[in-house]
Amino acid sequence: MSALVTLSKKPAAAPALARNIHLLYVPTLACNLSCTYCYLGVQTTTAAIKRDAARAVDTLRFALDALRSAGVLAFNVSLHGGEVTTLPPPVLDGLFTLIRQHYLTHFDDITALGHRKSSPHIKTNLFAFAPLYELFDRHKVSISASIDLPLRLHALHRRTRGGKDWLERTHDNLRLLSRYPHARKISATLSSEHLADIPAIIEDIWFIHRELGFDMNQLNFMFAFASELNRANKGEAVLTPATPEQQLAFYRAVTAAFTGTELEEGLRRNWFDEFKPSYCTNAQNCGERFYLLQSDGSVYSCVRGQGIAEFRYGNVFEDRVDDILAAGARKISAIHQSHGFDEGCQSCNHLSRCHTGCAVVKHQSARASSYTCALQKTIYADNPRTYPAASPEQQREDAAQYARDVHPDLAFAQPTPRRAETVVLPEEVYEKKNALQPLIDEDPLLRALYSDDAFLLELGDELVPLTSQILKTRSNWYVLAPGDRARLHVRRSLFEANCSEPIRNTLYLQMLRDTPVVYGDERRTKQEHLFTYQLHTHCLEESARLGADFVSADLTGIVDLHARLYREGVRNNLLVTTLFLREYHYQKQRNNAFYHLQAMNLPFQNFEFFYLPKGRA
Repeated sequence: MSALVTLSKKPAAAPALARNIHLLYVPTLACNLSCTYCYLGVQTTTAAIKRDAARAVDTLRFALDALRSAGVLAFNVSLHGGEVTTLPPPVLDGLFTLIRQHYLTHFDDITALGHRKSSPHIKTNLFAFAPLYELFDRHKVSISASIDLPLRLHALHRRTRGGKDWLERTHDNLRLLSRYPHARKISATLSSEHLADIPAIIEDIWFIHRELGFDMNQLNFMFAFASELNRANKGEAVLTPATPEQQLAFYRAVTAAFTGTELEEGLRRNWFDEFKPSYCTNAQNCGERFYLLQSDGSVYSCVRGQGIAEFRYGNVFEDRVDDILAAGARKISAIHQSHGFDEGCQSCNHLSRCHTGCAVVKHQSARASSYTCALQKTIYADNPRTYPAASPEQQREDAAQYARDVHPDLAFAQPTPRRAETVVLPEEVYEKKNALQPLIDEDPLLRALYSDDAFLLELGDELVPLTSQILKTRSNWYVLAPGDRARLHVRRSLFEANCSEPIRNTLYLQMLRDTPVVYGDERRTKQEHLFTYQLHTHCLEESARLGADFVSADLTGIVDLHARLYREGVRNNLLVTTLFLREYHYQKQRNNAFYHLQAMNLPFQNFEFFYLPKGRA
């Protein structure tokens, strides 16, 4: 006889939320302009536009599918260049359609994260805006247009490939952009040369706002930075990055000029957003959440890192998503560490907002702190309620925490507070790729070891599939009595796993009893072992019930033989595997700490039962 008692375990924890990233997509590096300060160097002239056009949509689709399969959600997909509008309209239409569908497919997830995304976003120089207006309008594309201020430098530094000035066309396109019914803004990158005439910048802001009709509240300023790729392409003709003093002088000048006007909201809210915590300046390690994908599948840090080997994370056609993401975090961390922890940053009471600045600019300028540090501090000071300074105690803790996270090799006077009576695990333990199921999925031998269709126990007429005791979410407890028939069926191929000579392999049985004992160096409480039994492969019979793919062993006598060891009301636990898979389990524990942590308890397929003593059956 046999009876079934079912008891649900504690429900398994809900799956971890998908990792969320910001994805920039560069469908082509080609550009129709030849800006003097372009940080991409020769990449914009050597790009093959026909090749990019042929693969642009497919690459993005492949990458989004790969991310989704890896449990990663791109909550923001923005198009960048090069110049995206050099691609043919049908290709742009395909990209816009794909991005809109991505947002709709993941609408609930993206909304839950606090983002309102439904339309594509594009960075463009506006050169080809007019002929593409209807296409942009139809897809409700959000537009960020790049110009130079003052406009006379736009004419000087943003020339066509043929060296022509197109400032009048810029005026026309800005007028057209002012009537565009969807989200739009302007961005202007400023160098030392641009800031040589601040009054002209102020005058042109008013000109665009009042004469061309574009609402200049929707404006972002950026500052040019040193670029070796640009210098290699342009030689000594490159523009000079603005000094901290010039940046501050510009900020104070526009603050004085626009405070109290209809553009004050833009001044306070948008113009200097690039240097506030809402942008990437607040990322301790941007390699954990910000990525740039090119149409050839290459993944870089961002637009600033394109073409720089130190900021290349891999290729979606060649590398696993998890490996690419891990490379990003690792490389950004290495850049920050290579430049050290700046003394000024160590004592700064806004460290938790800035995190010492952009890794790419650090690499290009060989400095350890943000290239806009003085400007950022001034913005924080002008908005003390929005950006309150950390207290001295909090500042010291922020610095110690930053050092622990980013510069673990540095020693600080203040020791890390000891966490009493807690288990401290490295952050890697919680990464999805290191969870038990992904580890199993990536290892063919672990898949065999944990297989849920390789062991079946025949109890009378009932056939019970056995599953790993650490993977199952519920336990079925049986009741056996003396003489109850129990036959184990095992998939024949299992004896070839991790074993080149199956004749040397064995069916490996362990019987445990739920009477806890404490042993081992870690003094863990475990079920008590009763006996171990091995039967060599060639001694197994072909399964009469399941056919040639299975072998079987009669366990009735083995169970009854040890009847005196079973206790009334105490559960017994029979675990089954093969000798060579058992050895692989312990080998994997030695080689992989993440597996060891999660498979400390025996992971093998099991059968739990109560045994009725003679006279009670």
